[in-house]
Amino acid sequence: MARYPAEIAQGPMFIGYSFNIVLYGIMITQVYLYFNTFKQDRLWMKILVGGLLLADTVNAIFDAIYLYDSLVIHFDNIAYLGNATWVFATDPAMTALIAGTVQLFFAWRVKILTTNWWIVSIVVLASLTGLVGGLVTAYEVGVTPHFVDFRNFKWSVIMWLAGECFADLVITSVLVWHLRKHKTGFQASDELIDRIIRLTVQTGLITAFCATLDLIFFLTDPTGTHLIFNFPLAKLYTNSVMSSLNSRGAWNYSTPHSKLGNSLPTTIITTGDGNGDTFRPSSAPPISPSRVYVHVESHELRDFDVEANHPNRPKRVKQNWKPTLFVNTENTAGEKESCEESEGNSSVTQIGSPTK
Repeated sequence: MARYPAEIAQGPMFIGYSFNIVLYGIMITQVYLYFNTFKQDRLWMKILVGGLLLADTVNAIFDAIYLYDSLVIHFDNIAYLGNATWVFATDPAMTALIAGTVQLFFAWRVKILTTNWWIVSIVVLASLTGLVGGLVTAYEVGVTPHFVDFRNFKWSVIMWLAGECFADLVITSVLVWHLRKHKTGFQASDELIDRIIRLTVQTGLITAFCATLDLIFFLTDPTGTHLIFNFPLAKLYTNSVMSSLNSRGAWNYSTPHSKLGNSLPTTIITTGDGNGDTFRPSSAPPISPSRVYVHVESHELRDFDVEANHPNRPKRVKQNWKPTLFVNTENTAGEKESCEESEGNSSVTQIGSPTK
């Protein structure tokens, strides 16, 4: 049993809020980098980023107000420490709103990449389920303010956290499957796709993992341990979408020119805005790199009129341009591939001779 009443609920809240405020600082930095780097992005995307920052700010302020009210103003009031206020109830509501917004944004990306409405519908349904569950949980907290009675509405918490976790897993799985499916066999482009896959897995699984731990501890631990994972959850979602948006700048310069000589890059199509917020690899089949030589040979044929008073003036000029392509399919490991174009060799063949 805890020696102090605040250890039961407010202690885990304080630990979770510490992670929350650190992630909030990272979020501010990411938003600053975004607005300074991607000034040509569409207006709706800038509004989305600004709205997420505003929601994060409101969430951080309300959490701070509740902790200050509990641990400073009412630090010796046992009855007060055992109850949740309307300020505390804003946390599940804001977390659900932020998570739902981020997941709908990634659902839009899935739609752009796969054009599969069935998958998009599953993601949207799971996201809306989590959103509704979070809002219902916030309402239940207001109706049942005692921490010990939170188990009475565990169905809404399951609906909230399980819906968010399922949506994250579907988004991550679909994006990874689609990107791996469109690998081309070229080193430079495949390395870029691998980087996108790693980022997708990291940002998608960390939110799913945190939501899962929150749900498990809520169902198995009668104390407030689950709040350690619940308080940072909103910031994890906003940082995941900002990390995805800001990484576009690094992808543009991720492949040095020295690597481009070793392989032919696939086409990365950007969709959604001018700078590209969604990457779709081209569906070209894998091609084994080979050495290509292009030799251009040009022949010029001239006919002279023997009856003309000016024999040196050509009557007709006919040019025949014939390119020849030589392909050497042999490739030595580690050898730099290149495409060399030799300058055209021109030869003149004269038919007939002037009569003196």
